[in-house]
Amino acid sequence: MTILTLPPDRFKQQRRRLVEVYRRAYQGLEEYAYSRPSDIKGYLNWLYRADPEGFLVAEEGGQVLGFVASCRNWWDRDLGPLGEIHELVVIPERQGEGIGSTLLEWALGFLARQHDVFGLWVGEGNERAKAFYMGHGFKPVGKMGKWIRMILKKGQGRS
Repeated sequence: MTILTLPPDRFKQQRRRLVEVYRRAYQGLEEYAYSRPSDIKGYLNWLYRADPEGFLVAEEGGQVLGFVASCRNWWDRDLGPLGEIHELVVIPERQGEGIGSTLLEWALGFLARQHDVFGLWVGEGNERAKAFYMGHGFKPVGKMGKWIRMILKKGQGRS
């Protein structure tokens, strides 16, 4: 498996695959996801433009296994500037193999160059994702609607 960033032309070439990876990863969790391909495409464009270097893709044999979108330039009204994980998805048949953990660790390493605090939002009913993030040291600190705010401080992740 290879973790890589995508230059703009490659992102555009891979976007259709990325839309499909996103759609498949949210099967059964549709209340937390965009469902129309055009909306997903727009969302992926926003994620990529927010911080292209923080958009990391896991590939194996030319197949996209998953991706993480992280952003160095984010502001939290309670915590101030921090590194934000906006999205992390892995295709269903490869979940549980460490791909998500690898993507998260790469993203946190990228964000840690500028930040000591990292945040994300996760759907309140997405038990698997909540357990995953808590297993990596994230702690729930608040709630807004159907979303749980989770924070990790540098040095408090799993060892």
